[in-house]
Amino acid sequence: MQLVLLAGSGSGVGKTLLGTMLVEELRRRGLRVGVVKHVHHGVDYRVKDTGRYLEAGASRVVAAGPGEYMLVEPAALGFWDAVRLLGEVDVAVVEGFRLHIGEAVSKGGCVVYIDASRAEPLARGRLVEACPGCLGAALEAVLGLLGEGGCSVGEV
Repeated sequence: MQLVLLAGSGSGVGKTLLGTMLVEELRRRGLRVGVVKHVHHGVDYRVKDTGRYLEAGASRVVAAGPGEYMLVEPAALGFWDAVRLLGEVDVAVVEGFRLHIGEAVSKGGCVVYIDASRAEPLARGRLVEACPGCLGAALEAVLGLLGEGGCSVGEV
């Protein structure tokens, strides 16, 4: 599995936009892509019936609909545990988890750090520093690394 971690200097710098661009392009190339999105304030499912079952004490709740499902389990999940849940994918795109940048790089993954104060992109090995106005260049840099197998973390 190859892993690309998308982090940034704050909210609204383009992490999700770059992530969706990356997913679309990788899917167009026929690759299986999984995404892990870190949320700081918990998943907001409580306004639906799913949350009512969890509040009543259910250990797990599966919400199933036509063509999709969601499993909700009230438990803390670490970085690599979340990546493992993606199963058999070619590329894992992880948004957030900024505290795990060093760990992702040391295991062989690539990191794109979007900094609102940067004026132009800079690629250094498996670390791409990007700016909100240069996401296209950052996308090309990451696609180049992925094409060379340069973001491989092996089995997680």
